[in-house]
Amino acid sequence: MAHVITITSGKGGVGKTSISLNLSLSLASAGHRVCLFDADLGLANVNILTGIFPEHGLDTVISGEKQLGDIMIRNFQGIDIIPGSSGVEKMADLTAAESRHLIQAFLQMGNYDYFIFDTSAGISAQVMAFCRASHQIILVITPEPTSLTDAYSLLKVLSRKTTGSLPPVRVVVNQVKTAVSARSAYAKLKETVKKFLSLKISALGIVARDNNVSISVVSQVPFTILFPGSAASRCVRSLAMKLKDGAAQDLPMEIFWDQCLALMGSGRSREPVKVPRTDQVEQRLSAIESRMATLLEQVTSIKQILLDDRKDKTSAGTKPDVPGRVHKPQLNQQLNQQWDRQRTRHLDRKPERQTDRRRNPEQDPKPQQGQDLPNAPKLSLDFESWMDGQSF
Repeated sequence: MAHVITITSGKGGVGKTSISLNLSLSLASAGHRVCLFDADLGLANVNILTGIFPEHGLDTVISGEKQLGDIMIRNFQGIDIIPGSSGVEKMADLTAAESRHLIQAFLQMGNYDYFIFDTSAGISAQVMAFCRASHQIILVITPEPTSLTDAYSLLKVLSRKTTGSLPPVRVVVNQVKTAVSARSAYAKLKETVKKFLSLKISALGIVARDNNVSISVVSQVPFTILFPGSAASRCVRSLAMKLKDGAAQDLPMEIFWDQCLALMGSGRSREPVKVPRTDQVEQRLSAIESRMATLLEQVTSIKQILLDDRKDKTSAGTKPDVPGRVHKPQLNQQLNQQWDRQRTRHLDRKPERQTDRRRNPEQDPKPQQGQDLPNAPKLSLDFESWMDGQSF
């Protein structure tokens, strides 16, 4: 029996595959037996990050050409990897005999403590099936608004397609620059989910933005192996520790695969699922359209006034002397004088001492949104420490 975890995201490019691979390696380094399933349709991202490119995928096992043990990548830094490729897409169209054959092939793999699925981004039938049949879902997001919107859309479709209760959904905020941005991203997602959906999400942790991650991708060596002391590696090890502490009750793998393949087959005759717009997006679009209509009306009125004024001037032959109107030469002269006064004050101003600024902190400029205070402590790697005192 293994604890099955599906790692997914609503938007591509959020670092889901990198977290899946390095989380698997962190669990293996802690003494657990881990199998990573590259369930990204046709995109062998795990292979790219490891530098290993197998010749065959899961489709050859479904067709009977190969055995599952023939295509597996054995003992890569302590974990086993199943390359999915196009075979993941074919899993939705299996016959009863092919399903039994594939389930039997998976059961012959051996015992694992963790079975981790790295799915593709979005709301395909395969992604929905893996999420609904697993013991736990890890949703990867970033502080970007598009990531939050797509993550909410995925949760909305997932909640609609599930008749019973969903597995626990735990959120990982990736590519974090500051504590403020991480806390704000998670709070926005949780507030929206709480308001519009009948499911609950919880925070698993964060992964700090780290330049070593990009270096490891180019080197095709996971960053937990190449840079074990980096900030990203420490974050992922913290995630692995929390997963181990909060592991749910395991179920037999034959039950998991039977449910998973049944869920995939159930959507065969249905139309493709369209990503719904969130209620907040609809309200914002309506407000923008109304504002644009008002602005267009104002612009049209201003144009008409200018045209009428130009016609009056043309017919009169002279420019009327309107009280309070400043002519262009006079206006330019006033602007130049104002600019000279500001420039003189700027040049005569002496730089303030650092000690004076500390004595008068209320005179310091406020930090911009998304930035930490200059004297704030370094980025904490423990997400829960940011959430202390917050009622999210």
